[in-house]
Amino acid sequence: MMLMDAPEPARPRDAEMPGAADIDVSVITPSLNMLGYLKRCVASVADQDGVGYEHIIMDGASTDGTAEWLAAQDCVTAHIGRDSGMYQAVNRGFRSARGRILAHLNCDEQYLPGTLAFVARFFDEHPEIDLLFGDTLTVRPDGRLVAYRKTVRPVTAVLSLPPLYVPTAATFFRRQIIEDGHVYDESFKDVADLAWIRCLVRSGYRLSHVRRYLAAFTLTGQNRSNTVPSIRKELERYLLGVPWWIKRFRGPWRAVGWTEKLLAGCYHERTPFSYALHLSDSMAARKIFVAEAASFRWRF
Repeated sequence: MMLMDAPEPARPRDAEMPGAADIDVSVITPSLNMLGYLKRCVASVADQDGVGYEHIIMDGASTDGTAEWLAAQDCVTAHIGRDSGMYQAVNRGFRSARGRILAHLNCDEQYLPGTLAFVARFFDEHPEIDLLFGDTLTVRPDGRLVAYRKTVRPVTAVLSLPPLYVPTAATFFRRQIIEDGHVYDESFKDVADLAWIRCLVRSGYRLSHVRRYLAAFTLTGQNRSNTVPSIRKELERYLLGVPWWIKRFRGPWRAVGWTEKLLAGCYHERTPFSYALHLSDSMAARKIFVAEAASFRWRF
């Protein structure tokens, strides 16, 4: 894998925040003592060209200097205060957002170049779609590729079962969904995104997938999804609400999901291919990586 400098990105917008009419996308980021990765996340939003955005940081009273750093950033709107968990923080951000399109991006995630402009254009061209999701890359802290993560818009029964087929980092939706009262279920601490997607599908919202890498997820070694044993218990509670005919045939339904992904080319990627990420603590240029080999397999 080769590494080289990317062109200098556009700097963040003026200190004067845009009016609501100028905001295409509102990005909500929850944070708690992850300043190093938060800086990368913010930089990946700040250099998105051709789109009006607001980046709302919901910080849970970090003690690592996050509040001081946020106070000096004119490209974000920061809210500092304790919360009951990530999903409560994000829900608060959703309710305060002014954009016509909303998104949830965690500190250990970042958008790839051109993502927000692409998303805004997609929603303009497809007024019938309520939620759009794309593909993601999984990378190491130094930016090297771990795996590509392609997905599909599977049949409803498959969407109702874990694992989550809709990657949060690459998901965007119309604000009407929040105005209709569909926010994260805060009684969940780890699988509220899965429950939310199932709720949207059951409510009749229209989901669409696009074959494009929109975001990257960093394996920091401290990602909540691979450090919290309570996830299994939460999944058991979540499955109580899934129809019996889906749960009883969970194995066959998962096989259906794998088959859909196989037929859609999710387990193949042409190489080499390149991607660009922010790696430093500053708002410096992205680094371009060229993956000479790639796999869909990954391990925590």
